[in-house]
Formats: sequence, structure tokens, C-alpha cells
Amino acid sequence: MHYLEILISLVIGIIIGFAIAKMASSKDQTGKFKGKLLAKEAEIEQYKQDVNEHFTSTEELLMKLSDSYVEMQQHLANNAKHLLDNVAVKDIPFQTKDIVAPAEPIEGQPKDYSNTSSGLLNK
Repeated sequence: MHYLEILISLVIGIIIGFAIAKMASSKDQTGKFKGKLLAKEAEIEQYKQDVNEHFTSTEELLMKLSDSYVEMQQHLANNAKHLLDNVAVKDIPFQTKDIVAPAEPIEGQPKDYSNTSSGLLNK
């Protein structure tokens, strides 16, 4: 009977030891996961800041491009008035469109058209 009490105490001690070890292990893993989570959150915040900076600089560059385009248009308009006062519109290259009428009207299907089905769209 004495051995039975020792054996039961030993089994209870082993169970309690495993439970304590499991709890300590889960706390360590929780700490590791919490550290990884905080690192990933910091990484995401840095990525958001990088994207925000990218779009801000892109907006600034587009505004500069727009301002340059407006300035170029004004420059061309002012110089066109000054330089082309005595020039007729027909003498300016690429300002008039020459329309060439076809020699004969096109009728019927194109020459590469087949009257038979090709089989590409079989049901």
C-alpha cells in the first residue's frame, strides 16, 4: 500500500510538472509571437509612409510638368503670333489636310474573307 501512494504521488508530480512546463513554454511562444507581430506592424507602418512619400513626390512632379506644359503653350502661342503674322495658314506645314479620294469605291467583303466557317468557334 505504501508503494501505491508513492506511485500515485509520482504520477501527480509528473502531471503537474508537464502542466507547468507547458504554461511556461506557451508564455515564451506568446512573447515571441508578440515580438514578431510588433515587428510586422512597424514594417507595415514604414511601408505606408514610403507609399505616402511616393505619391506626394509624384504629385509634385506632375504639378511641375503641368506648369511647364502651360508655360510652353503660352510661349508657343506668343511666338506664333509674333512670327506668323505675315504667313498664310496654307503655307504652314502640317496645318492643312489633303484629302485624297479613292479611285474606285470599295465594295463587298475583304479579299481575305472566307465564305466557309473556319472551325475556330465550334459549339
